[in-house]
Amino acid sequence: MKNLQVLLVLFFGSVFNINSYAQTTPKSTISVEKVSAEIRKVKFANPPINVIVPETISSLNEIIKDLSKDSTVKVVIFSSDVKGYFFNHFDLTQFANFAAQRTADGKPMWVDLITNIHSAPFITIASIKGRTQGGGDELTMAFDLRYASKELAVFEQPEVGVGLFPGGGGTNMLPRLIGKDRALEVFATGNDYDATIAEKYGMVTRTLPNAELDSFVNKLANRLATFDKTALLTIKQQLNLVAAPSEAERLASYAEFLKSLSWPGLQLRVPIFGAMYGKIGVEKLEQNMGFYLGEGNKQVQQQKK
Repeated sequence: MKNLQVLLVLFFGSVFNINSYAQTTPKSTISVEKVSAEIRKVKFANPPINVIVPETISSLNEIIKDLSKDSTVKVVIFSSDVKGYFFNHFDLTQFANFAAQRTADGKPMWVDLITNIHSAPFITIASIKGRTQGGGDELTMAFDLRYASKELAVFEQPEVGVGLFPGGGGTNMLPRLIGKDRALEVFATGNDYDATIAEKYGMVTRTLPNAELDSFVNKLANRLATFDKTALLTIKQQLNLVAAPSEAERLASYAEFLKSLSWPGLQLRVPIFGAMYGKIGVEKLEQNMGFYLGEGNKQVQQQKK
C-alpha cells in the first residue's frame, strides 16, 4: 500500500496542476444545519468545482454516525453550496490519500460511509442543483430519495473513459435503479445525462423546475417529520433488503477500483487529460466532461497509430 501511495502521488501530482485544479480545502467541506428537532440539512462546499477530498469522506461519515445516534432525527437533506455542482468526482490529485483512508477496523472509509448511509435510521434526501460526477454520482445513488433541478442537474460517470474502474458502489447500485443495459450505457459511454433523461431512466426520484425544488424538498421533509419514526425506518430497511447491494459487493467493487489505478489504459490517458485541463481550463472541462472524455480518447487512438 505504501508503494502504491508513492506511485500515485508522483504520477498524478506530476500530471495535474494541483494549484489550479485542487484549490485550498477549507477546514471542513461539510456543514450541518438544524432545521428542527426532526430535520437536518447537510451542505457540501469545496469551490470552485466541488471535488470530493478525503476530508469530505471522513467528515460526512462522522456526521452520518452522529445523526444516527439522535433518536429525534427523521430526515436529512443533502445539498451543495457551490453553484453549478452537487457532489463532484474525487479530487484526481489525491488518489493515494483516498486509497489509504480506512476505518479503525481496516475497512475502506468510502465503503463504510455508503454502508452508514444505507443503514442510517432516517430518510436521506438529495436536492441536486448542478453536476454530479464519478464518486459524487455514486454517493448520490446511496441516498434514499433524489430530487433534481430540471435546468441544472447533470449526471455522469467518467471512470471508464479515463481507464479506471468505477468502484465507489455505482456498479452495484445503478443496475438496481435503471437496469443492466442502461447502467452499461451510463458507465461505458461516459456521456452526460441531463435531468430529463435521468428521470426517464430512473436515476433520480423526480425532477422539478429549479425554482420549485427547494420548496418541494422542504415540504416533503416536513411531511415525513410528522410520521412515526419506527414506521419510516422499517419501510426503509425492508426495501433495502430487496434493492440495496450488500457491503460485501461494495467492498469487491472498491477492490477493483484500487487495482484499476495501475491499469496501463489509465496511464495512457492521464497525461492527455491532464494536458486538457491545463489547455481548456478546469471549469470548462468539468462542465462538458462527457464531450471532452470523447475528445481525449480520440487523442489516445491517434497516438497509437
